[in-house]
Amino acid sequence: MFQSNRIKEILGLNRRNQEYIRPFNPPSAKKIADNKILTKKVLATEGINTPSVYKLVKNKKQLQFLDWESLPKSFVIKPNQGTGGNGIIVFYGKKKGQNSWIRPNGTVMNQKDIALHIENILEGRFSMGNRSDIAIIEERVRTDPLLKQYSYKGVPDIRIICFNGVPIMAMTRLPTKRSNGTANLHSGAICTGLDISTGITTYSMQMNPRTIFSDTYESIESTTDLKENKKLSGIQIPNWNDILTIALKCQRASKLGYVGVDIALDIEKGPVVFELNARPGLGIQVANQAGLRWRLEKVKGLEIKNIKHGIRVAQNLFGGEIEESIEAISGRKVVSITEKVVLFHKGYDSKSKKNSMLKETTTAFMDTGILTSRITKNLISRMGYLDTVKYFDSLNIPKKFESLQSAQKFIDENLSLFQDTDIKRLAKIIDNGEICVRPVLEIKIKISGDIKDVDMVITEETEHSVVIGRGELKGYLIDTSKTFRKI
Repeated sequence: MFQSNRIKEILGLNRRNQEYIRPFNPPSAKKIADNKILTKKVLATEGINTPSVYKLVKNKKQLQFLDWESLPKSFVIKPNQGTGGNGIIVFYGKKKGQNSWIRPNGTVMNQKDIALHIENILEGRFSMGNRSDIAIIEERVRTDPLLKQYSYKGVPDIRIICFNGVPIMAMTRLPTKRSNGTANLHSGAICTGLDISTGITTYSMQMNPRTIFSDTYESIESTTDLKENKKLSGIQIPNWNDILTIALKCQRASKLGYVGVDIALDIEKGPVVFELNARPGLGIQVANQAGLRWRLEKVKGLEIKNIKHGIRVAQNLFGGEIEESIEAISGRKVVSITEKVVLFHKGYDSKSKKNSMLKETTTAFMDTGILTSRITKNLISRMGYLDTVKYFDSLNIPKKFESLQSAQKFIDENLSLFQDTDIKRLAKIIDNGEICVRPVLEIKIKISGDIKDVDMVITEETEHSVVIGRGELKGYLIDTSKTFRKI
């Protein structure tokens, strides 16, 4: 539930319609969003991925001659002009030797059942105004492994609200057993708020089935019906800036001033746009425990130069506002992609009066793409390890190796060379495309207030004198937006 002093921040249905949808969404733009086939065509001009179409069934005669044998094992059926996820059926498997397909909840629909459902689509049962419609049979997105582990069989998606060229608010919707593997919140899917700046999950809510009141949500902390229920807060959505960019490209292509963009993460294609919504629901405020109204008012009338500018505006206005909440609910600290760290020199003694001479502060780069942290030769030499560096350089070690196996063989055969030095071990790394062997030292370092002993590979000079690898970042969440604060 929202705190009482934040009620004025909430956007209501009437205000949404009167102040944002009617003035900013012209009929021609709504026509694009309300027609999934047209949406696909428009987004294709921007090079934006959408699910591939297998079949279009426009009338009962086409349905009569539908080639059922040509349908794959998994696919999705949806009405072209459906609303609120109604009429969408996902199939993820097929009965061997039969024209019968399996839904996420385990139920099976045979050819006759599916044909009946398509007839209902054609008659407009799931469409706006009950108008006759077209049935789309399209590919089923194969979910990225990250979100797949938080979903019950179906395809989770990410909804981003965009207004005036700025991403305003975002959430991810996770299918559950109760929602029959769909991402429909009214059916029981989980909605999880996303920090618009970083793409990190925050609060999670699910519609309460035990109340007589509609649209009543309850807070949850973990998945509810998986073999291993997982904590929902603190998940970093991958390639977040790319996802925001795609959402804003969709807004530009559709000419919708106020739009909800639904995006799924495919294991091969990456971000795939499901649909555009010219009248996005307001449940996203519940997921974020924050109101849309004040955010929309903040960007109304701003002159947004381009997509990158729009993302930076969102990061500056809305990014970091819930940083403390992220830390509280995830149990992990938030650090910048470049973070000030303190390095302690060799022989550092915290009780010594000269201890200030034995430590220094530098800027480290947080890089989850490498496992072991790195430090440059010049910096480690200044920290009292000059003799160690000289000793390693004096050894007859090849500058590069043909394979990782040959590098490991060299390490295994030369362990005795380093028994009486500060070198803890040798590591094989790829540097500028070449396989190398480098020494590893254990260095005392202070990151975001935490002092720890860190294994660091000595490297030649690079842009950053210290790079912290993912081996030391397990207890942190990286906020990439903090590097881009200026507009």
